[in-house]
Amino acid sequence: MVDLVTAWLPDGSSIARWLVALTIVMSLVTIVAVLLDPRIRSHSALSWVLLCVIVPFVGPCIYLVAGRAWLSRKRAAAYRAVAAERAESRLREQACGGAAARIEARRLVLETLTQEQQLIAIQAASISGDFPVGDNEITIFDEADELFAQLTRDIVAAVQHVHIEFYIVLDDEATSSVFAALEETARRGVACRLMVDGLGSRSFLKSARHARLVASGVQVVEALPVGIVRRRFGRIDLRNHRKIVVIDDVIGYIGSHNLAAKDFKVKEKYAPWIDATMRVKGAVANDLQKIFVEDWFLETDEARWPLVSEGRIDKATPAIAQVLGTGPATYQNAMPQMILSMVHLALNEVVLTTPYFVPDEASMVSLLTAARRGVRTVLIVPEHNDSLLVRLASRRFYERLLEAGVEIWQYRGGLLHAKTIVADGRTCLMTSANLDRRSFELNLEASLVVYDEKTSAALRALQERYLDKSHRVDRAEWCARPAWKRLIENAVGLLSPIL
Repeated sequence: MVDLVTAWLPDGSSIARWLVALTIVMSLVTIVAVLLDPRIRSHSALSWVLLCVIVPFVGPCIYLVAGRAWLSRKRAAAYRAVAAERAESRLREQACGGAAARIEARRLVLETLTQEQQLIAIQAASISGDFPVGDNEITIFDEADELFAQLTRDIVAAVQHVHIEFYIVLDDEATSSVFAALEETARRGVACRLMVDGLGSRSFLKSARHARLVASGVQVVEALPVGIVRRRFGRIDLRNHRKIVVIDDVIGYIGSHNLAAKDFKVKEKYAPWIDATMRVKGAVANDLQKIFVEDWFLETDEARWPLVSEGRIDKATPAIAQVLGTGPATYQNAMPQMILSMVHLALNEVVLTTPYFVPDEASMVSLLTAARRGVRTVLIVPEHNDSLLVRLASRRFYERLLEAGVEIWQYRGGLLHAKTIVADGRTCLMTSANLDRRSFELNLEASLVVYDEKTSAALRALQERYLDKSHRVDRAEWCARPAWKRLIENAVGLLSPIL
C-alpha cells in the first residue's frame, strides 16, 4: 500500500517520499479503524479523524497508545471466566432451590423504593447484575485522618480476611497506622490481600513499606502492570481506578479517597485533596467482595469465589444500597447512562461534585434538560485541578450550562476530588468515577447507589459544606471574558471527546 501511495507523490528523495507515504497510510488505516470501532461515539470518532488529518504522524501514534479501549486476548478470556462464574453461581442457586426466594426478596426490596428509584435500581442491576440490598449501616467520611483511623480499627478487629484495592497508595503519616495494622493482622493468621494499580502506585511498589508488608505475610498484587512484557491489558492507560475495602464480608468502604494523606505528596501543590468515602456495614459488603474477588482473579488467576456468600435473602430494611462495577468489559456507556438516569429522574434538585468535568454530549443534555424543566441543577468543581487540559476543556461547556440555568460553583478550599450525586434528597451516588471519558470508557470504577433519605441527607450536608467554600460562576461575567480565553478553551474543548 505504501508503494501505491509513493507512485502518486512528486519526485524527490526516495526516503522522504517513502516516509510521506507511510504517514499517509498510517492516517488512512487509523481513520478506518476509528470508523469501524463499534464502541466509539460519533463525536469521539470525529475528533480522532480530525487529529489524524491535522497531525498525520502524531495522530495515529496517539490513537495507537490511547485511542481504543481494547482488551488483550488473555484479559478478554479472564473476563469471560468471570462471567461464566457469575452464571454458574446463579445455576447453583437454582439447584438448591433458593432462586425463587431471592426473586421474591428482591421484589419486596424494590417495592419499598419510589418509582424513580426503581428505574435507577433496574438499570444499575443491568450493569453488573447486583440488585439493591437492605439492612446496611452507612457512615460518610470526608477527613482522611478519621477515615484511616476507623479503617485501622476495622483491620485490627478482622478475624477472616482483609481485602484492600486502591488506585494510589502512599506510605505517609496518615496511612502508616493502616499498614501497621495490616502487618500485625497478617502475622496473626488473617488473610490480608492488597491490590494496587501498577501505574498509580508505582512508587509504592518499589518502597520499603511494600517489602515489609510482603515479609509480614500480606499478599500484595500489582493490578494492570505497566511493563511492556508484564502487561496483560491492551493499553497502558487503562487503569484500575477503584477504591474499595472489604473486611470479613461484613464491612466495606467505597469512595474517592486514595490510600494517602490529604496533602497528597505526589501532587502537593494542589493540596489539600478533598474526598469522600462511605463505610458500609451489612449485606452490601458482599457485593463489594464480589468486585474484589473478580479483580483478584483477573490479576492472579486465583479463584477465590467461595469468599462470596451465596443464597443470602435480601432484606428491605434501611439503608438500601446497590453496588455496580464498570469498565471496558461492561456494556458500552454503562457509567454515563447511570448518571443520565439519576439526573433525568430528579424531580426537584440534583447536586453533582466532580474534579474533572469533560462530559459527553448526552451527559450535557441531561444537565441542560434538568435545569430547563425546573430542577435545581448544581455542579461543584474545583477552581483549580491538576490537569491544565481538562480545566481548559471543561470551561468550554460552562456557557451552555449557565444559559440553561445550571448553577456552577468553583471550590476554593483545595482540589475537590469527591465524586458524588444527590438527587431529591433521597437517592445518592458515591463513586470513584469522574465525569469524563476516561472514567466512562477506560477505567475500572466502583460505585454505590444508596436509596435512603438519612444517608442522602448526610451526603447533601457535605455537599453544602463544599458550597460554603465555593464561589458561584456569574453568567454575565463569564460571557464577558476576553476573546483569547474563549478561543483557547474552545480549541482545547474540541479534544474533549478524546481526553
